[in-house]
Amino acid sequence: AGDTFRAAAIEQLKIWGERTKSPVIASKIGADAAGLAYDAFEKAKEAGSDVLIIDTAGRLQNKTELMAELEKIVRVLGKLDPEAPHTVLQTVDATTGQNALNQVEIFRNIAGVNGLVMTKLDGTARGGILVAIAAKHKLPVYFIGVGEQVDDLEPFSASEFARAIAGVA
Repeated sequence: AGDTFRAAAIEQLKIWGERTKSPVIASKIGADAAGLAYDAFEKAKEAGSDVLIIDTAGRLQNKTELMAELEKIVRVLGKLDPEAPHTVLQTVDATTGQNALNQVEIFRNIAGVNGLVMTKLDGTARGGILVAIAAKHKLPVYFIGVGEQVDDLEPFSASEFARAIAGVA
């Protein structure tokens, strides 16, 4: 639970952890997110976990302090494992539009983003910007979010996505 700015974010992840039977490592509000990432990595390693998901605070690329925090998290993980982080997924809101192109470029430079997740496809947004982002940055799309239930984070299917954009899904 690397969003140490909002109490609601920590509580929300704890609820999701219970729903998915996944352990959640959290700290108190205002704690150092990089320190939390360090602790989580160590605990995951001790437990023999194959996967560690570090959810960070939502941020815009123009928020200097949050971008510096993200850079620090990446640096700290790299000290624990020179190859870490192995996969860095950026979540893109389907309603963002053209600004997402710039966001992804900046996040790739800061955090080494190497994959995408698009959320909020359960509303009126169709997420067409995802095509432009994937093409420009040559990034794979891993998941799409179509709601707020456990099963609403679905593996990405290019053919299904194309049909949805074209309105023939």
